[in-house]
Amino acid sequence: MIVTFEQEKSIIRTLLQRLNASEEEASATAEVLAEGDLRGFASHGLLRLPYIIRALKRGTIIANAKVGVVRETPATALIDGGHGLGHHVAMRAMRLAIEKAKKQGIGAVGVHNSNHFGIAGYYAEMAVREWLIGIVTTTTDALVHPWGGVEPLLGTNALAIGIPSKPSPILLDMAMSVAARGKLVEALKEGKPIPEGWAIDSRGRPTTDPKKGLEGALSPFGGVKGYGLAFVLEVLAGPLVGAAAGREVVGTLEPVEGYCTKGDFMIAIDPAAFGSADEFKVRVQRFVAQLKGSRKAPGVEEILVPGEPESRTREKRLREGAPIADEVWAELEQLAKELDVKLEKR
Repeated sequence: MIVTFEQEKSIIRTLLQRLNASEEEASATAEVLAEGDLRGFASHGLLRLPYIIRALKRGTIIANAKVGVVRETPATALIDGGHGLGHHVAMRAMRLAIEKAKKQGIGAVGVHNSNHFGIAGYYAEMAVREWLIGIVTTTTDALVHPWGGVEPLLGTNALAIGIPSKPSPILLDMAMSVAARGKLVEALKEGKPIPEGWAIDSRGRPTTDPKKGLEGALSPFGGVKGYGLAFVLEVLAGPLVGAAAGREVVGTLEPVEGYCTKGDFMIAIDPAAFGSADEFKVRVQRFVAQLKGSRKAPGVEEILVPGEPESRTREKRLREGAPIADEVWAELEQLAKELDVKLEKR
């Protein structure tokens, strides 16, 4: 099943507006979900839409949410997302961080009372498009076991860092787990095993069965180092911004009862606050050229910088469309039928 970028956005907007989402909310959600599929993050693309639709029906995500700033200084702000669509709330948060960075040199914005916001890299890239550095992190339900433990107590806590550069920006976007939970869900839907090292079962043993991995816990990337990074990011996007941490984070998977308790933390930095912005660009470009021109390991054709693989996938899928799992499409068709919407296939 192949869906074009514009087709996917149209589907998402139509379904969300049927559930009383505003045009702004629906468009923001459509943009970020479709970008997820374009960049190869199927776990954060159209696959997430059924979860959102069910949450809107239940009222655990609120359409036309009241989003507002509850605390502010010239360089910082705290946003209450009003339990609205996370993609829309996160866009507003990064826009505010960008606005502050342009005035103060740096802008830091925290968010609570929001929902899952898709790929973190999208918001870091918002800053990059303004020739600013963007840093984004967020919490999730407890899915990752601590180093030396077997219980899921940490979120996957994505970290995205975007750096403006020519000819293309640098964009690091990664979870603190070896793999995102959505990849296990995707493997389960497709009936495929997962690589060993991605997860442990409920008894703490490594498993290649996605079902057992979902019942157990995801493993932190890089062992103790990934665990340590996941921990500090949980504090920044949790207690710092008035959101939950650990087992108290709920609702990022599918808000069944009550509201989502996650948090987000976003920073925008103007390189000009630290010196010449032009010189910064030159030095970054020189460093990238140094890396890409360095001696390669046997069998390696090219050294890539963060964001290049996703950028190339995006370009290809803009031309050819993004693949959507048949099971995801079938689930979406059923939900669309309930909303009296007919999905058009390519």
